[in-house]
Amino acid sequence: MMTSPTVRLGPLPPLQISPATLITVALFAVLMYPALARDGAPATTVAPLAIGIGLFMIVSVLVHEAAHALVARAFGASIDHIALTLWGGHTQYRSRDMSALGSVLVSLSGPAANLMLAGLARGLEQVLVPGGAAAVFFSVSAWLNLVLAIFNLLPGLPMDGGRALESILGAVLGDPLRGTRITAWIGRLLAAAVIVLPLWRILEAGGAGSISLLTLVWALLIAGMLWQGATRALHGAALGARIRTLDAAGLATPLRIVDAQLPLAALDAAGPHPAAAPTTPTAPSTSIAQAASPDLDSFLVLDRSAARAGLVGRAARIDPAAAAAVPAPQRAATPVAAVARTIGDLGALPATLRGDALIDAMLSRPAPAYLVLGEDGAARGVIMSADVNALLRGR
Repeated sequence: MMTSPTVRLGPLPPLQISPATLITVALFAVLMYPALARDGAPATTVAPLAIGIGLFMIVSVLVHEAAHALVARAFGASIDHIALTLWGGHTQYRSRDMSALGSVLVSLSGPAANLMLAGLARGLEQVLVPGGAAAVFFSVSAWLNLVLAIFNLLPGLPMDGGRALESILGAVLGDPLRGTRITAWIGRLLAAAVIVLPLWRILEAGGAGSISLLTLVWALLIAGMLWQGATRALHGAALGARIRTLDAAGLATPLRIVDAQLPLAALDAAGPHPAAAPTTPTAPSTSIAQAASPDLDSFLVLDRSAARAGLVGRAARIDPAAAAAVPAPQRAATPVAAVARTIGDLGALPATLRGDALIDAMLSRPAPAYLVLGEDGAARGVIMSADVNALLRGR
């Protein structure tokens, strides 16, 4: 897969330029060529003019995304990069605590930048020789920037207007996820309209010429981009709804935590798993024949010698077959670690964590399992990362 080269332009974030932007330039040039050649201008003049307009549109997209990045940074966001792609571009940034007003201004800053470029290009056109190549260049560039601004202001995701409406609805309704769902469905309707419009024009004209067909193909590509963006937003809203339901205390599975060096015979004496909170069994006081058979799945083996910053130690689960294979005379001298399968590092989480705070805590220190601790420091149970992932996937 071809990678996108990254460049730096002054104070702007890293700029990733996809080779596919050359296709965008070519498409703009092809679409603009017939209109520019309509007055009989020679190909040696029209071709460079069409290519120049295509290149200026890439510059316009860069200005659009730079406006997003600068305004987002002003509201405290961390900017990762700006990308120029086949579909135009996007700005990748992170900010969980941005206000609704900040989100709206970030969203509208891109189209506003294009409106400013349109005004600038229109002003330059006025001072140039009418009909000249330079005047035509700025006239077309002004029109294209105006179209780009209007298109991005459409009130459906993933367009900027949709993101602004999403923030406004989220604030008004008191539910950001509902705002996302509404604007994502508007985005899907817009995707359908993008296809219906050129089809209607073709049917009205009684047929399609080469330009009409090319416009239809371009519309299909744009509609696909809009539909995919809206669908991703809906999936993101569904994921957000599932994250809301997460509760560390509720997710914790009650397991009895035992030290890795505890003799296997101690588990034989522990008896069946009680319904109470997890405890650490003590040394056996009865023989294996006298004790009820324990549920080995109810134990979590913990090696605290492997503890380090942010981690309680290394966790393992007992292999019932391996434990059963140990002869009775040897069970008092066999540590449970000898019959356990390693899970990996064991992290720690407060039982009070919920929703996004819980996910953030897990992502900050990834581990296969987490010990859930109450306010008194006592273990309430264990959360397995795989179980949380399954819940987030809706399984």
